[in-house]
Amino acid sequence: MIEAPSPASSPAQLWSKTGRVVWLSVLLGLAVPFLPGLDALHWLPDDAMTLVPKAFRPAPPDAIEVEAPAEIDDRVLVGIGAGVRAGAADEDEALVGARPTGATADGGVDAGAEDEDAAVDEEEEGLVVESEVKLPEPPTPRETSLGVPLYPIEDPQHVLRRFFTSLERVERGSPDAIARVVHYGDSLITGDYVTQTVRRLMQKRFGDAGHGFVLAGRPSPWYRRDNLELHTSDDWEINRITRPPIKDGAYGLGGVTVHTTRRGQWVTMNPAPEEGGDLGATVAKMQVHYLAQPGGGAFEMDVDDGPPVKVGTETDEPASRVAEILVPDGAHTFKLRTLGAGEVRLFGVVFERMGPGVVYDSLGLDGSRAKLLRRFNPEHWYQQLRQRRPDLVILHYGTNESQAARMSSKRYRADLQEIVGHLRAALPGVSCLLVGPMDRAEPDESGKLVTRPVVKRIVAVQREVAYAQGCAFWNTWAAMGGEGSMARWYRMKPKLAGGDLTHPTRRGADRIGAMLFVALMDGYAHHVSARIGESMIQMAP
Repeated sequence: MIEAPSPASSPAQLWSKTGRVVWLSVLLGLAVPFLPGLDALHWLPDDAMTLVPKAFRPAPPDAIEVEAPAEIDDRVLVGIGAGVRAGAADEDEALVGARPTGATADGGVDAGAEDEDAAVDEEEEGLVVESEVKLPEPPTPRETSLGVPLYPIEDPQHVLRRFFTSLERVERGSPDAIARVVHYGDSLITGDYVTQTVRRLMQKRFGDAGHGFVLAGRPSPWYRRDNLELHTSDDWEINRITRPPIKDGAYGLGGVTVHTTRRGQWVTMNPAPEEGGDLGATVAKMQVHYLAQPGGGAFEMDVDDGPPVKVGTETDEPASRVAEILVPDGAHTFKLRTLGAGEVRLFGVVFERMGPGVVYDSLGLDGSRAKLLRRFNPEHWYQQLRQRRPDLVILHYGTNESQAARMSSKRYRADLQEIVGHLRAALPGVSCLLVGPMDRAEPDESGKLVTRPVVKRIVAVQREVAYAQGCAFWNTWAAMGGEGSMARWYRMKPKLAGGDLTHPTRRGADRIGAMLFVALMDGYAHHVSARIGESMIQMAP
């Protein structure tokens, strides 16, 4: 009789050459956090971005840790510009001191074509696009009593006027007034870090109008939305603008599409606010963004296991569609199930309330670069943006571009100009804000940690494109402290930057979000003050 081979887990095989390598690697990985001189390889418990130790990064040199700034205080920040409501016009004291497309009249489901023309603001308010522009000196940071410095947004053409006007309507309490923000980005945004802070502060300041657009599936294990739970079945295929691609370029608003031909696949979402918190606790409107297509299948959706609403996705020509359910404002669980009979292709689900308030969409993808937005089918992206009808679109890239030390500034400029051009074609009157990358550290010849030179070139190109193409610009690198700031953030206690010297910790991301919020509120205060001043001049005899 021939004996069966011994199992792979036998002691002899576990101690083979391969087994020894595996066990040695495991032991080394467990030992790394306790070995001196290997700070760059250490796991940081509060480092929400750095999920994998960067084994090939040089370790930062030893340095005396400095105390990190105090955690941000929402109560202080939310009070920014409180005098604006009463019409304060003192610039120095400003900081210190509609029914969406796809809805039916009865709140049911609209799987038909949207009125795209109604979703586009054709007024560009004197926007000037230039091939070359002479840049002024950049602004200087200002210390405040808010716990974070103010680094102003550069907005020479006042392109943020539309967004600020929408905030005014919200603050006046206009019925159903909602200010919508779409924030594109890379891994910094994937887990809703930075964006969750801006959203939280905006909603505390102006009102909570909902979670906004949430992807219909997880493009990566660490995709998350603050105060929201997302669960899906296993048999969904996922395509992203990063990888793997999809031929027709129809990725949905967030650059991710999930699809299946199998019956019984599901997606569930429900608000999950922090204990004792009220932000994100309720919802009154749920919209499914999907692709209608030849041979499309069907799905049903329900709220709190109530009567399901069936939606068919078959049509003669591919088109972006929205199906909506309205419910009394409250804590609800949304569920979608596929019914088979063809492919069901989803882009995302929108959670909103009736307003007034702010909705802040967080659309980040790991490994993303601004140029990857070119992988959208342009007309499809235009449809998606027009359906969402944002008042402000933020393009927040540069982390992955900074990996290329020899990046061509000329090519990067052309890529960025093309993306902004597509955005302008889709939404001519929308407020547009380019947000620059964080600092990124590397050792110089002496071993001192300095800013990677390519970061400053990326910042310079983004600023130039913003001025030339009619966008506003906010310089994250300068707001952090400029040259060498990533090294300083890493050496703080508690740390504000992770061991990869590229990403922030959760606390660092919170600080960046707070600084962006302060910059936006500074612009808002000046906008309202200027408008009040103009109206007073017009009323003078």
